[in-house]
Amino acid sequence: MEIIPKKPSQYSVWFNILLYISLILFVFVLVVFLIFNNSVKNSQKVLKNTEDNLAKEDTPEKAALKKEIAAAQKKINDFSGLIDQHLANTEPFKFIERKTHPRVWFSQINISSREGTVSLSGETKSFESLGQQLMIFREETLVRSVALKNVAIGKEGRIVFDLSISLAPEIFKPSFVLPE
Repeated sequence: MEIIPKKPSQYSVWFNILLYISLILFVFVLVVFLIFNNSVKNSQKVLKNTEDNLAKEDTPEKAALKKEIAAAQKKINDFSGLIDQHLANTEPFKFIERKTHPRVWFSQINISSREGTVSLSGETKSFESLGQQLMIFREETLVRSVALKNVAIGKEGRIVFDLSISLAPEIFKPSFVLPE
C-alpha cells in the first residue's frame, strides 16, 4: 500500500492527437479497402457475364459462317497474288503500232511477256525504210535491244525481214501507260 497518493499519469496532448488521427486513418483505410474490394467483385461479375454472353452467341451456324468467310478471304488473297503477277500483252501492240515506219508493215508478231521480247516479221519497199525502222526502235527508251535476224528480197523486189526486240519489263505491267 502506498501512503502517498499519486496522480494518475496523464498522456500528453500530442499523444492524444496522434491516437485519434491513427484511428481515423485506420477507419478510412478500412472503408477504402471495402469499397475497392466491392468494386473488384462487381467487375469480376460483369466480366463473367460478358464472357458467358459471348460464349452463348458463338453458335455452330456462326462458327460455320466464320469458316466460310475465312475460306473466301483466302481465295481473294490468292487471286490478288495472281493478278499482281499478271503481265499485260496489249501495251507492246500499241507500242509497235506507234513506232512503225509508214512504209513498213508487219505480217507476223510474237510476244513473249515472260522474256520481254517481241519477234516481228515484215516487209518494206526499200533498205532505207528498213534502216529507218531499226533506228526508230533503237532510239526508243523502252527498247533494250534490236536485232535484225533475217533479211531477204521477196516478191516484186520487196525486202522481207525478221526482227527481235527486247523491251523494258515495265511495258508488260497492267498499269503501264505508254508515254505520248
